[in-house]
Amino acid sequence: MKKRLSESAKPYRAKPKRRPGPHIGQRKPGRKRAVNLAIDEAILAEAKAQGINLSQTLEDELRKRTQAARETKWREENREYIESYNAYIERNGVFGEEFQDWDDAPV
Repeated sequence: MKKRLSESAKPYRAKPKRRPGPHIGQRKPGRKRAVNLAIDEAILAEAKAQGINLSQTLEDELRKRTQAARETKWREENREYIESYNAYIERNGVFGEEFQDWDDAPV
């Protein structure tokens, strides 16, 4: 059955907007968990007086430290391969190096 021009169209329904997610390269925030900490009360008082968000500060610092630990572990696990690759490059050069003319590039 064809629609006639006199028939009204269905009302337009906009799709709901998605919440903006994390930026590229950022992780989606994980589930939060309450923990008990012991902190020097003078430092705690000063941080509160300056309006420092303790939870966010701790989370940021733990993220940095765990990332650094992962990188260190990865470097150690791959040290032999990296040294081997560097030695190969030292002996043979970089692929396509003969086609690079960086010295002749206009400034």
